[in-house]
Amino acid sequence: MSRMATISLVNLRRVAPETPARFERTLDELATGVEQAKAVGSDLVAFPEICNDLWGEKYEFEPLDGPTVTRMSAEAKKHGIYVVCPMGTVIDGRQHNSSVLIGRDGGIVGVYHKNFNGWGDDGTETPVFETDFGRVGFAICFDLNFWEVGRGLCENRAELVLWPSMWTGGRMLTKWAIEFGFYMGAIHMDQSTLVDVAGREITTRPCAVTDSTGAAPLVTATLDLDRRLLHHDYNVDRLKPLFEKYGPTAAYAEWLADECLLVFGSQLPGVSSDELIAEFGLEPMRDYLARCRRDRQRMLDGTYTPADGAIPL
Repeated sequence: MSRMATISLVNLRRVAPETPARFERTLDELATGVEQAKAVGSDLVAFPEICNDLWGEKYEFEPLDGPTVTRMSAEAKKHGIYVVCPMGTVIDGRQHNSSVLIGRDGGIVGVYHKNFNGWGDDGTETPVFETDFGRVGFAICFDLNFWEVGRGLCENRAELVLWPSMWTGGRMLTKWAIEFGFYMGAIHMDQSTLVDVAGREITTRPCAVTDSTGAAPLVTATLDLDRRLLHHDYNVDRLKPLFEKYGPTAAYAEWLADECLLVFGSQLPGVSSDELIAEFGLEPMRDYLARCRRDRQRMLDGTYTPADGAIPL
């Protein structure tokens, strides 16, 4: 059962610090990005890190009812689209580098605080938020260096992780996608990238419709949030009974043998990938790795006793 979502990442033009009414001009640029994303049919639009003060003299911290969220909430509601607004927030007297997820109705769905800030008010949680197309989580900039952030998003079953940043991420996006089994969207001022669950670049900075910075205003792709990444061990053989029961088009199954990976997705109406995985005893990559770590520790502790029928490492 495909679960499609069109995602737009905005290569946001920087308003120079000396520009008169710079903040208001920046909010207008953000509003234009939302409008452009809606025009290409997007369900969600995301901006780079600290988008309301992009590479300014200093971060501007606002409450969640401040001018940036107020304006972006109005734009989200106007266009019926999710908006990801990375910005400096001040909540209960504490300053954070945050990503604010705004719903189609203009309400705040959730807020993520960067875990590895460097200025003291670091976040400590990796929440994943429900949208009408799937489960969305966040990391911000320096977070990408820390495995525990990705692990937390994985444990919370993220399907899409959006990573606004002041650097572009490169091959680290592939590493996170493969190990943790989610799509990634990296949003940078000049180069934004979408990566699939197998770590493959879907699209990055198309050349058409460029502005004065040389970067395309939007990077957009339609993703199937019901896709799952599996290790190929013991999973490939289990596809045969699935296809025998439901027919040869019941599931998308792409075997990347050189990488020991299997990209899987249900194509049965009303039946999710997770339901087929459970029915036929398939094992997603994130669960496979978690089991390997758990069983390794039990072996080190001398408490491991393979159960009858257990899948070996």
